[in-house]
Amino acid sequence: MKKAIVLLPFLLLAVPCWALEPGTSGADILKMPIGVRPTAMGFAYSAFGDDVQVLGYNPAGLARIPKYSLALDHQQGFADVQVEALSLAFPTKDYGNIGAQVVFRHMPTIDNELATDPPIPVYDLMVLVSNAHQFGRFSVGASLKVVMVALGNEQALTQAVDVGIKVQWEGFDLAAVAQNLGPDLQFPGSASKDPLPLTFRAGLSRTLLASPSSTLLASAEASHVRDEGFAAAFGAEYWHRSLLALRAGYRWTEGAQAHGGLSLGAALRHNLGRLEYEIGYAWRPAPVSPSFLVATHSFGLLFWY
Repeated sequence: MKKAIVLLPFLLLAVPCWALEPGTSGADILKMPIGVRPTAMGFAYSAFGDDVQVLGYNPAGLARIPKYSLALDHQQGFADVQVEALSLAFPTKDYGNIGAQVVFRHMPTIDNELATDPPIPVYDLMVLVSNAHQFGRFSVGASLKVVMVALGNEQALTQAVDVGIKVQWEGFDLAAVAQNLGPDLQFPGSASKDPLPLTFRAGLSRTLLASPSSTLLASAEASHVRDEGFAAAFGAEYWHRSLLALRAGYRWTEGAQAHGGLSLGAALRHNLGRLEYEIGYAWRPAPVSPSFLVATHSFGLLFWY
């Protein structure tokens, strides 16, 4: 039984992933990395996450959140693409922990000055509801997502499901996740359908150092996205007296260079009575080509009560 538990977080990577050409999946807002902390750690977060930002990486991590939590995130990307996110966690006594997340991505209006067509607004919206339960050292969770993609006056709607597990074993946290299980995305009146970016994750994390003055944590993750291939990520977080955090991560990708590379971040934490809050920032440069580097800036506020 112990061997089965140890191997379980890695079994999902053996599931066939039906690889597609890059950029051929729909609703790519489902691939948007959300959260200052996971971004700074290279997205190696399925086994590491113990705050409300884990909703986008492993719903089972929601079970470890002991307090009411709220996160506000803003991401400023290349070509003025911006992402706003609101994440909530509600621990309950009888119904596990309940989570909710709203993600909105907006970008400049498509306006071709030489065309006679009016400007075309483009945006995406995702609403997520999660539930997770803890059974000793074992936690399970699931999320239901509703996704809307808008292109001008046309809108496409679809649904997806995430399922995840998390296990504590010999000082490690192990995780396995399947994400974006759902029907294809299709615009009304269109014959073409775009499959969702089916994603599998397997990760582990561990506390490397713990003392009254400092804490060092590390995580690693392997993942596969349907139209991007395999990726490996590593992250570390150092806390000084639970007040200042320094974070770093690296993600290697088989494709989609803009989603790989180095990431860095920092955070300050303080409390006002029972209310705790954290202000964080993450910086992620991405080499689109050998001579073209773009950077994403993420800002976040995290509250516990």
